[in-house]
Amino acid sequence: MRTRSIKKQVWLNSRENELLKKKCLKAGLSESAFFRHVINDTQIKEKPDENFYKILNDLRGIAININQLARVANTYQYVDDNKYYPLANKVNDMIDDLQNFYLTPTKKEGGVYYGGHKIFD
Repeated sequence: MRTRSIKKQVWLNSRENELLKKKCLKAGLSESAFFRHVINDTQIKEKPDENFYKILNDLRGIAININQLARVANTYQYVDDNKYYPLANKVNDMIDDLQNFYLTPTKKEGGVYYGGHKIFD
């Protein structure tokens, strides 16, 4: 079932309409989602390029491999935990940083956006 039951209609001139379409395309958002981000004071970021998703998937694969190695190593008791856990945490932190930088909308404070990726004017 629909969670939003109120329909709004907006009138734009041709320049505003083209600008809206351009910004929605760059952000990878529908016009409705774009307006919801604007009224909720969240920063609208450009959709990440395909390279971002490749890097993110590669990092996830590395993290999975590290976990598998750790499982085997723990079974045979030959891994130095002081070397493994900082590495695993670093990879997970990198994944979190990439997601926060590219994907997580951030609230603006005092009319200024704080956060990572390119924002719209």
